[in-house]
Amino acid sequence: MELSRGTVCFSVDVEWATAPVIDDLVRLFDDRGVRATFFVTHPGVTVDGHERGIHPNFRRDGDTYRALSGAPAASDAEVHDHVIATTLSYAPEAKGVRAHSLRYDSTLLPLYRRHGIEYECSYRLPLVEGLRPFWQQHDIVAIPSYYSDYFDLVTHAAHFDAARLRLDTPGLKVLDFHPNVVFTNVPDEASYRSMKDWYGDPDRLLANRHTGPGPRTVLLQALEYVRARGIPVMTLGEINRRWREANPVPWQD
Repeated sequence: MELSRGTVCFSVDVEWATAPVIDDLVRLFDDRGVRATFFVTHPGVTVDGHERGIHPNFRRDGDTYRALSGAPAASDAEVHDHVIATTLSYAPEAKGVRAHSLRYDSTLLPLYRRHGIEYECSYRLPLVEGLRPFWQQHDIVAIPSYYSDYFDLVTHAAHFDAARLRLDTPGLKVLDFHPNVVFTNVPDEASYRSMKDWYGDPDRLLANRHTGPGPRTVLLQALEYVRARGIPVMTLGEINRRWREANPVPWQD
């Protein structure tokens, strides 16, 4: 599979955002003819024309864990299986996963595979050139992320400037955005923390949207950048399928 020209994937961790906030982000993609991959966290997330994956929350302070009968006495495998199955019920067609908080555990891989998951995106290698998918055990394709809006608002590594992302350099560029973060355009971690209590109130979020450079800025710039330069754009599902077709599992005869 040839990625030397630099293929870009736009991905979204839904993070329990409300429908108006999600719809706002969907429109940004639709208006520019770009298909994205949305990793869903809750039921009712409709993103027609885009791919859906799952974004399970394995943390024990999460609602999915607390909904498990006898959760404190359950084994890790039982908890993990419950969380995967519950989240998958929100997007039963999903073939991909990015865990909340980028949770990775090798014992999750066989559970993912048993539930029909084919690719996993919980690895972040910020701004590393030359990225590509690779095989994990249990025939899971691992697809690392190149950029995250949250990473940028914490580190200011790219200063919310798409030109600094070097999207036309070799390697796969998986960009990770979050609806509430893009909607509010928060410029730093302190602003992000201060607005979290308003995530259920889209009107208040919109009224307090940051007007300077921020995650919304870099997303819009990146969408224009790939269009203007003809950079290939794929969903993560397309990357998974093409990788599987071109790269047989190396340890299988």
